[in-house]
Amino acid sequence: MTGPFRYLILPLALLLPSGQAALALQPEASEESLALARELDQRERHVEDLRGELGVYHPALQEAYGELGGFYLELEDYEQSVSIYNDALEVARINEGLYSESQLRIIDAMIAGNEGLADWEAVDDLHHFRYHMASRLWELTDSRHLAAIGTWGGWKMRAIRDDLLGDSSWGVQAAIDDAGSVYRRAISALELVPEARPRDLAGLVRGKAELDIYMMRAVANTPYNYFPASVPRYVNQMRCRLVPARNGQAVRQCVNVQVENPRYRDSQRNNKRTALVRYSNAVNNGIERLTAIRDDGNGLSRSELEEIDAQIAQLEAENQRNARRGRRDFLF
Repeated sequence: MTGPFRYLILPLALLLPSGQAALALQPEASEESLALARELDQRERHVEDLRGELGVYHPALQEAYGELGGFYLELEDYEQSVSIYNDALEVARINEGLYSESQLRIIDAMIAGNEGLADWEAVDDLHHFRYHMASRLWELTDSRHLAAIGTWGGWKMRAIRDDLLGDSSWGVQAAIDDAGSVYRRAISALELVPEARPRDLAGLVRGKAELDIYMMRAVANTPYNYFPASVPRYVNQMRCRLVPARNGQAVRQCVNVQVENPRYRDSQRNNKRTALVRYSNAVNNGIERLTAIRDDGNGLSRSELEEIDAQIAQLEAENQRNARRGRRDFLF
């Protein structure tokens, strides 16, 4: 029986006496539902017994909460699952301190639960929390820290690509720049470690380049008049004319009027050009780094070298395409 149907029939088995449930459901559906109900009841009783015997913060509760939360996750009762895992996280932090590797697994489960609820703000907060914890547990050049950067960067790209957080265009840019700065620090640190694995470095460079390509594409597709200008839009201008006076003679009369600054549109175009060049240069930097990793070839398999070649070709094509698209606004 598949997940959604299995979950729909579970409450019925819980609400009805076993005899009525057997009549209300098909035999095999009833049997599975009752089995799930019994297992859920056993798991909940086990947690309650532990709380009564050992206290509400005993370390043994962490595993029990994890098993119960995982069971709720299987049943697609995401709200209950998140609540149980939140209890597990509280127990873990009391017994293990603010940062521990086991807490990352709990946070991963909470992320899955909140994704089931489509609570994307909570998912984003948990991803930030997850990376913050990983950054406290391991040095920047540790492979586990680097993996956490990849997980966080992957979520950022998904959230931005699917517009899960409803950010404005400038909010998206801030989020990408924030993630990009983390990638840059990690890349710079890893390049100084002689024994660093090339595949780790290539993964970071690729992740950073994906962010830059996304922003370059967004800049190229945005009309220049959406960009802020560096000069005021309107300026005051003195305008004079000759008007007849009472004595019949013409006199010069001047007034200040507000007119559009002729430099305003140029400033918008220049700011778009600056942004386009900025991200294009960042992509080129990524291409150069990937090329150096490929040419060195140390510790990379043939398939990994071919993958890097494909990534370089894709980045070059995207860079050229977006540069051509962005230049359309400059042909005036």
